[in-house]
Amino acid sequence: MSAGFGSWLLGMSLGASALGGMLGMASGIFVVLAATTFGSALLYAISGFGFAVLAAPLFLLFLDPLRAIQLIIIISTVLSIIVLRGC
Repeated sequence: MSAGFGSWLLGMSLGASALGGMLGMASGIFVVLAATTFGSALLYAISGFGFAVLAAPLFLLFLDPLRAIQLIIIISTVLSIIVLRGC
């Protein structure tokens, strides 16, 4: 995930929660996606695989398929680089 997209997503969720109503759901989705990413990364760090197995279905519930797969690929690549550097 690029810094620009992360900033945009955070800004949209904060702005939507300030507006309330239907747009306030964006912050809830952001929290769910962040928790999914953390849990999937933890599974990947423990077992060496499984990030996409856990993250893909949950991301697809909350995002359109194109955006979900793009995010999973980007996060998975960054996670792999981080784990590789840790060795």
